[in-house]
Amino acid sequence: MLSFKLLRCFVTLVKTKSFTHTADKLHLTQPTISKMLQQLEEQLGVQLLVKAESGRKRQIELTEIGERIYQHALDLLQTQQNIFQEIENYQALKTGTLRLGVPPLGAQLLTPALFDYHQQWSKIELSFLEVGSRGIEQALLNNELDVGVLLQPFDTNIFNAIELCDYPLMVLLRRDSLWATRTSIRLEELQQQSFLMFPENFSLNSIIMNACQHYGFEPNIVCKTSQWNLLADMVLQRMGIALLPQYYTNMLDPHLFAAVPLQQPYIRWHLFMAWRKNYAISPAVQAWIKIVQQHFPHKRPD
Repeated sequence: MLSFKLLRCFVTLVKTKSFTHTADKLHLTQPTISKMLQQLEEQLGVQLLVKAESGRKRQIELTEIGERIYQHALDLLQTQQNIFQEIENYQALKTGTLRLGVPPLGAQLLTPALFDYHQQWSKIELSFLEVGSRGIEQALLNNELDVGVLLQPFDTNIFNAIELCDYPLMVLLRRDSLWATRTSIRLEELQQQSFLMFPENFSLNSIIMNACQHYGFEPNIVCKTSQWNLLADMVLQRMGIALLPQYYTNMLDPHLFAAVPLQQPYIRWHLFMAWRKNYAISPAVQAWIKIVQQHFPHKRPD
């Protein structure tokens, strides 16, 4: 295998046209330079340089094959420099990609953290996978994402995680609904209602469906959408009721909507920023984890 050290000696010798100047430039002795050139020629099996008379001075010149090898040596040394520069940029967060899984229900939580991250590390490309928590978990397992937002429960033996939020699930109603003044609503009381739900790939959707089946009924689903504000608009249009995390119901106009805690079962919207355990993480991911810890300081990685 060719040595970059030998190639660098050869290139420097061609540029300086002097064993003495090459030795000074590389901080080596002249006999060492001669020995290194000999080693390179022996490895390649060809003569690279010849000594030629030029007036009173003896100069070195490239042989025909030496000229071709010289051009390749320049390319190889440039490639080596590019590799180390790429590594330096990668470690200094001047290049790289952060592959982040963000569910539509929960993306709003991360906006300040994402803005902060981009302000600090603007050279890092942000690549988003916008699917439900179940899809994000599978993408993490397939190594298609670096980090992603997961809804509890998930396997803590597989994932490290930072808690993002923990909100109860609320029954969203019109303010003029007969149940608007209730302090709580049991799930089984809703079996005659029309449900406005999230798509099947949402973990929260599966949790709600499983809870309904546990209480002995299949919900009458009239619409599915990933847009929580669209669910709210349909509630306002008397199309049905929706089960939403309190984080979102707090954003709605209390003069138009009522949000009553769901009980029996008591379901929580408990989100985490997660990444695979025992996997090497890039500097870009390390920087993101630090930003998340700053914005969500109440919990540290497990």
